[in-house]
Amino acid sequence: MKSQTDLSSLTMEELQKRVKVAKTATGLLAGIVILQFAIGIYLTIKQGFNVFTIIPLCFMPLIFVNSTQIKKLNDEIAKRKTNT
Repeated sequence: MKSQTDLSSLTMEELQKRVKVAKTATGLLAGIVILQFAIGIYLTIKQGFNVFTIIPLCFMPLIFVNSTQIKKLNDEIAKRKTNT
């Protein structure tokens, strides 16, 4: 992950592009995790407990990390807008 000093060295366009990419990636990841939850529940009902029940839980932290990065990027953008 990028530190706050790295974010301050980026241009406004680069920050906005990173926010857009991060939001898209987080949305896709969240969709996939929801799909994995649904498949895991279905397989648990049909076959009993298996690894597909746990896999979505392993990917949940990635969503939180991406959300935190988006917040940092948005904070940097807001800070620059107030300074201008």
